[in-house]
Amino acid sequence: ATPLDQQPDAAPNSGSGPSGTYMGNDFRTAYVPDSTLTGSGQVVGLVQFDGYTASDIVFYESRAGLPNVPLTNVLLDGFSGYPTGSGGEVEVCLDIEAAISMAPGLAGVIVYMAGPHGNFHDVLNRMATDNLAKQLSCSWYIPGGGADPLADQIFQQMAAQGQSFFNAS
Repeated sequence: ATPLDQQPDAAPNSGSGPSGTYMGNDFRTAYVPDSTLTGSGQVVGLVQFDGYTASDIVFYESRAGLPNVPLTNVLLDGFSGYPTGSGGEVEVCLDIEAAISMAPGLAGVIVYMAGPHGNFHDVLNRMATDNLAKQLSCSWYIPGGGADPLADQIFQQMAAQGQSFFNAS
């Protein structure tokens, strides 16, 4: 056995990104190897609590050799859509880039943004009432969040409409 402090640091070396890091199609290769499915014609909706800069997404798509997928911003709770600079914008970009990397044939990504002080229920309700995306995703969490009957009602509406909501856990 080798003590943990004496093991070499793990470093990616087979990805297509800078210095062998992983990006773009590397994620498809890792998670859905040999799949011909690309999300063609589908729209994905994302829950966000910060903003992003569209040019960051265009740069990533170009660097990763991915198509330019149209983005639609839905601003809620008075949020401007501009990055706050608090670090949350990294999460927003990551979510958009991951969706496009995994499904490069997407017809579009709808980015539902309520900002760092936005109301989770407002975002969920808008996603359900718009009913434009059948795949919805959220990588955010509510600290100390417990049972939420209002959110449960909205999730039931989504399910009845054929919308699937995926949340990071």
